[in-house]
Amino acid sequence: MFKTTKFAIAACISFSLLSISIAKISFSDTLNIIREGIVRDLQGITRKQGEIIRTWMDARKKDARVTAHNLHTYCGTTIRENKEPDFSKPLEYLTFMKDIYRYKEIFITNPMGTVILSTDKNNIGLDIASTQYFQEALKGKTVFSDIIPSTIPIENELGELELGLPTMFVSTPIDNEKLEILGVLVFRLNVDDLKKLILPMKATETGEIYLINKDGCMLTESRFTNDLKGSGLITKRTSLELRVANPKTGNLTLAVQQCLKGLEGYDDTGYLDYRGISVMGYWTWMQDYNWGLIAEINVDEACDAVRKFFQDTTIKNLRGLMHRQVNLVKIYMEGHKNNVRSIARKPQTTHYTKGVASVDEFVNALNYLEFIRDEYGYKGIFIGDSSGIIKLSTEKNLVGLDISGEDYFIEAKKYGVFVSDVESSNTPIVNEFGKAERNVPTFFVSAMIQDNAENLAGIMVLRVDTMELNKLMKSIEIGESGESYLINSEGVFITESRFTIELKRNGMIQERTALELKGIDPKSGRLTKGITACLSGGEGYDATGYKDYRGIPVLGTWCWIPEYEWGIIIEIDLDEAFRKSSAFWGIKQYF
Repeated sequence: MFKTTKFAIAACISFSLLSISIAKISFSDTLNIIREGIVRDLQGITRKQGEIIRTWMDARKKDARVTAHNLHTYCGTTIRENKEPDFSKPLEYLTFMKDIYRYKEIFITNPMGTVILSTDKNNIGLDIASTQYFQEALKGKTVFSDIIPSTIPIENELGELELGLPTMFVSTPIDNEKLEILGVLVFRLNVDDLKKLILPMKATETGEIYLINKDGCMLTESRFTNDLKGSGLITKRTSLELRVANPKTGNLTLAVQQCLKGLEGYDDTGYLDYRGISVMGYWTWMQDYNWGLIAEINVDEACDAVRKFFQDTTIKNLRGLMHRQVNLVKIYMEGHKNNVRSIARKPQTTHYTKGVASVDEFVNALNYLEFIRDEYGYKGIFIGDSSGIIKLSTEKNLVGLDISGEDYFIEAKKYGVFVSDVESSNTPIVNEFGKAERNVPTFFVSAMIQDNAENLAGIMVLRVDTMELNKLMKSIEIGESGESYLINSEGVFITESRFTIELKRNGMIQERTALELKGIDPKSGRLTKGITACLSGGEGYDATGYKDYRGIPVLGTWCWIPEYEWGIIIEIDLDEAFRKSSAFWGIKQYF
């Protein structure tokens, strides 16, 4: 991602120039500092990449379970048979799910393993009874298959049908109220979406991260795909084509061998990779998926000479961090919008806009909403009718409430889906300490519910826990003083500061920074330079230093996210930035 060791040497030289009285650092000591910094950085990036992959995989499981929940109510118990009088409604819903979440295919089998319904009609009648993912689903599990070559032609990255394209499935049982398994729901994942999660280390010339399977074959795309094609090592892509072996010995590389033993570790002295180039690397085994995750950078680049000033490299790292955080926020929010759209399309949801007619129906309806709430981790879910009266809610005190004047009702009617501002809750909800409290920061994601004639039937609303946004902002470590936070259009924090305890002690906040703290320089009484520039709607940075909301000089970078009217700020104390060496942050933090 960036030239960590150039950063490291620059840090050491800058430190020496600023502190002439400090004794000279020996060459060997400098190399040790560099190696330690690189290993720490590669470790951080590997672990963070692993977290992102696990989050994405968990989301796919949730999609499958939520889609399968109550599926039998409109597929009918005759799913056990090889035919169904009318599959049009479930097919319409599965096609919607496929399109909104970018799956390659969604299909349903009967308990014998025969495909009876699919978004690809050519696959109806296929027998998947022998597959591991079908057999495990019949046992009541939600499972992933290995990434394998497709046995039928599917669309590749060029939009062409291709046999043998890398593909993967997630499967889950379809059961009824008695927990009898009526069939299996299977999603064919878009493996390209998994590959896109592994972003290239753009600020370096040779750094990369990739996945391998239990056979030592690469599952994602190499940074050096064109070179590998030119040398004849692969034909089309590295995924499932490239065995990650040292070309000089034919043996799997050191990193792969260690991964396949189920180990996590590193090598900071150099070993030959699949190109025959000496690299430093960090690796870990992901037991849940039988995958290995490896991060590497060429030794030559890692030990190259200083070519950039320390401040410029620091800002590049901060901006890399910022871009990554912006992407994660957008992915996170798009997930919520997709969830509310898909839930709003479920036939049960449309039905419940009319209310419930009996105690039994109320219990079933509430179970339906509570299942979705708990599966996705929302604070609450409620359904309003076309006039804005809440008919069903996991928060029982909301039933009957008129929300026709709320922005999440009005805007969802206009645009189909809407995300509200982060605001204080006007009813008690559970806070970050597990206690019921009013004024807890929260926001709503809503979608229009349509009837069969595509007329407005009501509004589906999800109450989102902002603690997830806090975790997202705190998912990166930036030394002792660096932090990432979100602000709203008034320059008020909507996530938590790293210095919350200190701010409470100084009387600047009461409970939390979200919705309490405005990003003002306490000495000038004006919004900080970073926040002011961010609110102008652009992206930028300051490499010379400005006072933050604590009155401390910081280096910072910022970006406005117009679709949510949020700004993201990343800052680090100027003092720390100048006195630390590369071991304090690097590739790890850029990621």
